Amino acid sequence: MGDRKTTENILAKGAFTVAPADAAHVVEADYFGMATGRTVNKAEKSGLTFVRSAHVDAPVIEEFPLTMECIVRDVQDWGGERRFIGEVVNARVDEAILDEEGRVDFAHMRPIVYDSTRRIYRVVGEEVGGAWDAGRVLM
Repeated sequence: MGDRKTTENILAKGAFTVAPADAAHVVEADYFGMATGRTVNKAEKSGLTFVRSAHVDAPVIEEFPLTMECIVRDVQDWGGERRFIGEVVNARVDEAILDEEGRVDFAHMRPIVYDSTRRIYRVVGEEVGGAWDAGRVLM
């Protein structure tokens, strides 16, 4: 994070939230990356519902299905940019993205990742092999 309002807020509050964006909110997530909180009220413009976390002094976006609420444990300078090391003290999860065993299921959540080579967002979720199993053929 460079010279951003978010950086200032995290330093002032000693807390932050992390909410991986999902396919249902790609427009808002992209907007959050483009707009600056120094000149526009992102919460108001996005139409999403921002509420105060019950566990840390940071906002939560109610519409995002997964949010990790964190307290700052360390701040590091990496080439002129600040990096925050946080401790997750609470996780808010919409039950609609859980599987039958209570675990987050990417097929239900449909989280997105940024493909910087093509400047597009992609959905994560397709199963391509079992962990600690697919590579067994090479053992």
